[in-house]
Amino acid sequence: MMRQPKILRFEEKAMAREKKLEGPVTLFAAIETKQHEALRQIAYRERRSIADAVRAAITQFIERHPRKQAGQR
Repeated sequence: MMRQPKILRFEEKAMAREKKLEGPVTLFAAIETKQHEALRQIAYRERRSIADAVRAAITQFIERHPRKQAGQR
């Protein structure tokens, strides 16, 4: 019997390609204990680092909040 390949979600495909950061900036941010625990569990479940999960969340947040054009308020 032939095994079916694992179907990756869009985020997993994108993150799998992003192993090397182009211009890394270290971000120090204090978060709540419950937020850290949730991130840790998500990262473990998806077999990725907490940093990868945070980068994906930031990317999604930025996509939902596009930059304003010059002169807009």
